[in-house]
Amino acid sequence: SAALLLAACGNEQSTDTTETTSGSATMESGKESIKSQLMQFYLSVSKEINSEDAPLNDFEIAQAEEALPSGEELSEMKEAAAAAAEQAKQAVEAIEVPESLSDYQEEIDGALTSIATSYEMKIEELGKETVDFQAAAEKFAEADEVLNELLEENGLVAPKLSNEVSQ
Repeated sequence: SAALLLAACGNEQSTDTTETTSGSATMESGKESIKSQLMQFYLSVSKEINSEDAPLNDFEIAQAEEALPSGEELSEMKEAAAAAAEQAKQAVEAIEVPESLSDYQEEIDGALTSIATSYEMKIEELGKETVDFQAAAEKFAEADEVLNELLEENGLVAPKLSNEVSQ
């Protein structure tokens, strides 16, 4: 779906070239650059998370399908998921906002903090007998909402980051 988004952005960019004054064209070009930077940043967030969270996704899928193992196998699966959540949290905390997006620094930092917090919550839940990720999912959704608002404000399609990272 990320390729579809980029294709949509690419099509959109080629339609706004009717400005005749150099100032307007430069301003339009600047907008397109911000659009491109925002989309690249958004995709980099999901890429960073996806590079770390596969065992966590495996646990969540098994849980959703009521197919979790038991005993030692469950303990190992929970440990692997918690380690993956920790790695994903660290990856998110290490993400730096490009200078070109400094106008959105506060919003992006807040979203990244919410994502990191959601992974921390998942780690805590994985230490419990019965794992419930609902509160963590809600915290992640807060970040999704902020990032999607930024994308929409800049004329971009706003996918759900939670869908991008849980594949």
